[in-house]
Amino acid sequence: MASGDPITAARFSITIDGYEIAAFSELQGITTEVKPVEHMESSDKEVILKKLPGQIVPCTVVLKRGKSEHMALWAWHESVLNGDIINARKSCSLVMYGPDGQPVARYHLEHAWPSKLEIGALKAGASEVLMETVTIVSERIQRVSA
Repeated sequence: MASGDPITAARFSITIDGYEIAAFSELQGITTEVKPVEHMESSDKEVILKKLPGQIVPCTVVLKRGKSEHMALWAWHESVLNGDIINARKSCSLVMYGPDGQPVARYHLEHAWPSKLEIGALKAGASEVLMETVTIVSERIQRVSA
């Protein structure tokens, strides 16, 4: 991939302590936000209203995959459901892999935890894949490499 080319990804994964706990087929989005605050400055001549960076909103990452029999993602979410906040908050990596299987982007998430785990609808006897969506909240996200 040449410098400046758009990133394309064929697969996404969440890795904790070097161990891939889940792979995903879809990244629905990464959201970061800093809420602006208004600040008034005045001088002898005028009053100026400025907007400055304020509260940092925790980052959210939403990923989707076909439900599998692996239990690591559920176990992580279950620690949150059980109120085990100390063990639930983990540092992890979100890795994006290109069509050739090589990493194309990597993000480090600090104190991340799965705030929502949604298992989609499925009819008995249907041929569709049962889909699972996870929302991960993180205190800090950093793009670290390809």
